[in-house]
Amino acid sequence: MGKSFYRFRSANNLLDGYSELEKQTIYFAPPEQLNDPMEGYRDIFWRGDLIAWKNLFSHYIFCLERLSSLLLISGEDYKIDAENIPVFGSTDDLPTDSYKKLFKKIKARFLENKDISALILAISQRSTPIRREELGFYYDCIHMPALKLIFDVYIEENLSQESNRIDDKFFAGISSVVSNDFVGFLEKLISDGKAEQIIIDKLFKAKTHIKQQCNLIDRYNGTISKNEPNKNLLMIDFPSLYLSRLEEITFPKWYTSCFMSECENSSVWGHYGNNHTGMCLIFDSEAIKDRSYLKLKGITGQGRSGPIYGDKMMEFHPIDYKNGFGEIDFFNSIGSLPIPVLNTMWYMDEAGNTSACANKMNVDENAWRSNYWSSFIRGLTVKSKDWEYENEYRLILHSSITDLSEKDRRTLIYDFSSLKGIIFGINTKEEDKLKVIKIIEDKCNKHSRSDFKFYQAYYCADENCIKSVEMSLVKFSSNM
Repeated sequence: MGKSFYRFRSANNLLDGYSELEKQTIYFAPPEQLNDPMEGYRDIFWRGDLIAWKNLFSHYIFCLERLSSLLLISGEDYKIDAENIPVFGSTDDLPTDSYKKLFKKIKARFLENKDISALILAISQRSTPIRREELGFYYDCIHMPALKLIFDVYIEENLSQESNRIDDKFFAGISSVVSNDFVGFLEKLISDGKAEQIIIDKLFKAKTHIKQQCNLIDRYNGTISKNEPNKNLLMIDFPSLYLSRLEEITFPKWYTSCFMSECENSSVWGHYGNNHTGMCLIFDSEAIKDRSYLKLKGITGQGRSGPIYGDKMMEFHPIDYKNGFGEIDFFNSIGSLPIPVLNTMWYMDEAGNTSACANKMNVDENAWRSNYWSSFIRGLTVKSKDWEYENEYRLILHSSITDLSEKDRRTLIYDFSSLKGIIFGINTKEEDKLKVIKIIEDKCNKHSRSDFKFYQAYYCADENCIKSVEMSLVKFSSNM
């Protein structure tokens, strides 16, 4: 056996609420259910050639057009949200040839616009990477012009009324950015040593912060109508929502189950042990080449009739509280899309030329994949020093071929032999203890086990922490 790992659970989760103890289940939570808002955060940057940048902005107009058409069809009757932004899609998904022809016309007009094409060219010539807030600024610049071009084509094709035409004045912003060579000015400041990249990044972060406040004020004052949420999303919120969704195509969706290497911290017992009324499960791991694993039963593949279930060895990954968030090169990390979509939407132009951003993948795919998965795991195992007291390890669940959004698909089953013992919290109710003991007794009889141990937590004044003592008198009648 390998190291022991501790999993804190409330009595409700273990017993009457979800019957986790009876069913021997471990639930894998999505990042939004975890208590750190920075879970899974990655410092993504964009640096690529003209092909890559053109495709990125083409992807923006593709997603924007899809939501524009959805608004035309549904108005405010059908709720549109960020999930409707088709970041995983491609032009091959367009339902008809006429729709494909329509979008081709919109895309051509967008890329041929002198201000938009000049902006994309200038961005592609940057020697330093562009980060989230700066890219968001450029999206803000092209957003209303892009919408105008979309609706201009809609009106030409008799798909929208003339009253929906957007005024030419919205080109003023991007025209100013281009005419003043804003991107080139930033490049010169950096190359001449008059401004560091970190200062540039902070300026764009400040701009984002101001934009958020202005939107909040406008909504509070009623300048933005509350009765048109779909229109507001398309006209105002889309750039920031798109940017957030865009990151999803780098790495697959992930879910995690949290464990700890220690069980003596009172704050941990207070939070994860539900004010010390919960319990702590002690798991034995299996050691394989100096790494710790837990065998769980869950979905291992996808067959013709549905998911295939089997055993899988899942590694305990330690949380890094020291090294901070790693950088992710967006154009070299698009790993959640099939190769045809990568080529159609990201790595090739219409003439068949391939972006240099695809070189690492094309030259040595195995090395690229190894680095890709290392970056994926690293991004999910980093937290700030504020959380260091947890001494956390986590199991990570993901799949590129199976939809794990349903809770049942990410509730895995452990072998009872892996469960070494249970620690009762200082305030665990006696009736809950009795329920747990009964469940364990039945399982021990079923599996012919006599080595299961119960412990009682208590406060140790000498060491100022939570300790536990074995309840050695709690023994089962032998039915073996």
